[in-house]
Amino acid sequence: MSIENNELTLIGRRSLPAVEGTLIHHESRRENYRRTFELDPSINSDKISAKVDHGVVTLTLPKAEHVRPRKISVS
Repeated sequence: MSIENNELTLIGRRSLPAVEGTLIHHESRRENYRRTFELDPSINSDKISAKVDHGVVTLTLPKAEHVRPRKISVS
């Protein structure tokens, strides 16, 4: 995973378990993948985090502090 010019790029390879016997049909293929997302300017790219759990990548894209709404108390 990389961030450059406000673009987040994911690059990986799908791996599949070995199959015994002769394979007749396969629903998904083992292949490389690459996906690029343009980040909104409100995202704090320094604080992006990622985790993988059971083959699922979860990204956390926090908003920058200056764009978060804040409450102002009125006296």
